[in-house]
Amino acid sequence: MSGFRVRAKACPTCIYRKDLLWDIKKLEDQIRDKHIGFKSHRICHHISDAGNICCRGFWNKHKNEFQAGQLAQRLGLVEFVKEGKKSSPPCGVCEKTETT
Repeated sequence: MSGFRVRAKACPTCIYRKDLLWDIKKLEDQIRDKHIGFKSHRICHHISDAGNICCRGFWNKHKNEFQAGQLAQRLGLVEFVKEGKKSSPPCGVCEKTETT
């Protein structure tokens, strides 16, 4: 049985990195419901075969704010994913930071 999959560590281009000047609130509002918190989770953009792997930055910040995250934690079904195929075509930032 597969659990709720979360990337094991934040990728080098994670939108939740503190050194990026992204408008995180705007990005979060894309999946936030004003009445119940988050309708779903942010999918990791770094792995092309991620399917439904949760972004580690999102998980660290919001794991208690969406139903699937709450249930997976309570039932012990959180599965941290370590490997996967990189995005295709690779973004230049990912290639530079992962090879150094």
